[in-house]
Amino acid sequence: MKTTTGYSGLQIALHWIIAVLILVAWLSGEGAEEAMEAVEDGGVAGFVPHVAFGLAILTLVIVRIVVRLSRGAPAAPGAPGSVSVMAADWGHRLIYLLMVAVPLGGASVFFLGLDVGEVHGLAANLLMLVVLGHALMALYHQYVLKDGLLRRMMKAE
Repeated sequence: MKTTTGYSGLQIALHWIIAVLILVAWLSGEGAEEAMEAVEDGGVAGFVPHVAFGLAILTLVIVRIVVRLSRGAPAAPGAPGSVSVMAADWGHRLIYLLMVAVPLGGASVFFLGLDVGEVHGLAANLLMLVVLGHALMALYHQYVLKDGLLRRMMKAE
């Protein structure tokens, strides 16, 4: 993968929009459960915000992956091959995997009727935990290590 010195404005916008959508989708999960119960009882789900958020996340994550593959991203701070750099790389891989898998799991439940709702919910909770760890590490870098890491996701280069 190509490396750059900073993120583009598009990458920064996608990062923050997706972050907000993930939080809102996670908070709106109960509404999707109620909609699915209505469908199971022979009713109609109608518009379900949770599903709309999930589809938006999936779409924007695909755009984000294409942009990242074409433009690249800055290297993680630290010595190449160090434990901290490997942890950051694998943490990002896990976040990307979950940002694709969770909406696909939800779509499998809602549109295909597959019985994977519990797995979808567990994966969504795991995504939230990993994202929380990601945010805490960014804050640690910014305010404890004072290496300016958070600034990379605030100002386009």
